[in-house]
Amino acid sequence: MTQNNLATWWTENNKFRYKKLRLCEFLKKILHALQSWTVMNRYGVLLTLFLLLSSCMAAPIKPSVHKTAEIRTILVIPVESPPLEVIPDLIETRFPVYGQYQYKSMPTYLFLDEAIYKNPGGVLIAGLVSKDDVVPIANMIQPSASTEKIADLEPTASLPQNWIPTFILAQQAVSQLNGKQTKAILSGYYYRLPIANKDRNANLGHWRSAVEHWYDQTMSAIDYRQHGLEHVDAVLEVGIDRYRIFNAQTSLQVLIKLIDPDSRQVIGRTRAKTFTAEDSPQSLLSQDAEGFKRLIAGIGAQLVADDLTDLGLPLKISGQATVDRSYR
Repeated sequence: MTQNNLATWWTENNKFRYKKLRLCEFLKKILHALQSWTVMNRYGVLLTLFLLLSSCMAAPIKPSVHKTAEIRTILVIPVESPPLEVIPDLIETRFPVYGQYQYKSMPTYLFLDEAIYKNPGGVLIAGLVSKDDVVPIANMIQPSASTEKIADLEPTASLPQNWIPTFILAQQAVSQLNGKQTKAILSGYYYRLPIANKDRNANLGHWRSAVEHWYDQTMSAIDYRQHGLEHVDAVLEVGIDRYRIFNAQTSLQVLIKLIDPDSRQVIGRTRAKTFTAEDSPQSLLSQDAEGFKRLIAGIGAQLVADDLTDLGLPLKISGQATVDRSYR
């Protein structure tokens, strides 16, 4: 390739990257605006935007073989989970009169609110609630008064009794990594997503932006050498995105970052997603949501294994998931 050809290729490549960045920012603005639309009117547009925005996440980072070979101890940190999204909204089951024409033609805010509520079994869901609903509204603020707090890490003991999927996935990562070559330790802390208290609400755009911000960082926001955290060779942060039930289809995306605790550099980053058609949301979330919890634990374990293998980390448990990586 001549110098002129190289210069032309570099210019065109940068133009493409710039246009993609501008497109992603434009799509994010549309997504944020759509959060205020009537729930039933925005479903189709939102799903299309979510598919487009999946290609806007930061590119994976593959750690060097030399670096992974040096890792003997890993501290596993769960990242705060966004609330579950259910489509169609479960208000239609709890409040059947909502399906009648006169209610659908009325402004939703007259008799319904958007909130994060706790489903029986502790699953947190972002959706509509009526004024006298049977489900309790979850307190998502809960600032930690604990002296054990470390920067953006919160002690897991400070959390209420909610079911948090990333805690289950972090335990899966520990189980899969613990073996002859590696010792994995589950932290007593979790990473709290950087969301202002006023934005810790049912607007899922705030949660997705925070997850993307965490995943895109190439330097850890946490100094894992601080007092109270175990000395390890690497830190594994486990988060999720695309966590929803659409009719009978449940989808999940697991995001994992591998961090050098001494330099705070992100040395590995990857993600895997899948979906499964098992049952209706009403069935999955009934009886304390035990069916839904088993489903997420099962597909989550497969995605965790796929992510860890992609990072070149040795697994004690064999077998990998068949997952969708078409966004790469």
